Amino acid sequence: MSTSARQRRRDQLAAALSVGLLVVLAGFSYYLAELSDRFPRFGGERAPRHEPDYFVEGFALTKLNERGEPTFRMSGERLVHFPDDDSTEFTRPTLISLDPAKPRITLSADRGRTSGKGEQTHLHDRVVLTRAGDPGKPTLRLTTDYLLLLADRDIARTDQRVRIEYGDSVLTGVGMQFDNASRSLELLSKVEGRWVGPAPSPTDASQ
Repeated sequence: MSTSARQRRRDQLAAALSVGLLVVLAGFSYYLAELSDRFPRFGGERAPRHEPDYFVEGFALTKLNERGEPTFRMSGERLVHFPDDDSTEFTRPTLISLDPAKPRITLSADRGRTSGKGEQTHLHDRVVLTRAGDPGKPTLRLTTDYLLLLADRDIARTDQRVRIEYGDSVLTGVGMQFDNASRSLELLSKVEGRWVGPAPSPTDASQ
């Protein structure tokens, strides 16, 4: 397979992943900015130690657009807020896009932690991002045990093993850097892949 063919296939994966991570970054940033308004804080002073000031069991939040239609839903088993650093921890968080005009995006993990304004979101254990297929584009599924979302830089990265499935095609590696602004996807080591698609052209096959 030629270098140009491999690059085109990486670009296809990056473009599909870009849509999913853009939704995730926007969704988490919105919810974290709204948490303080949605849930009351108990106690008039900030705790001097890393102790929670409130928690919510079985939470679910929905973002509406200007027409009152749901666009995101975030839910989880437990949410805990810490006032000393304004961080929030989640148990079994799930984020789902609800815009019927766009492919459904779902992100889930066993646990997560975010900084005060959502600049950084750490997702741990059984992290799964799925972008539903649409005409001409297959389903995309990314799985890893850790994912760091940097909302202010529009970047997602991990130092763990990553598996990306795009239809019947599979790409795996250890370590990933995804830049949503430039739509560039880089697997850092131990990269393996299987691409299932149209047969290569005679030019590709000869190189």
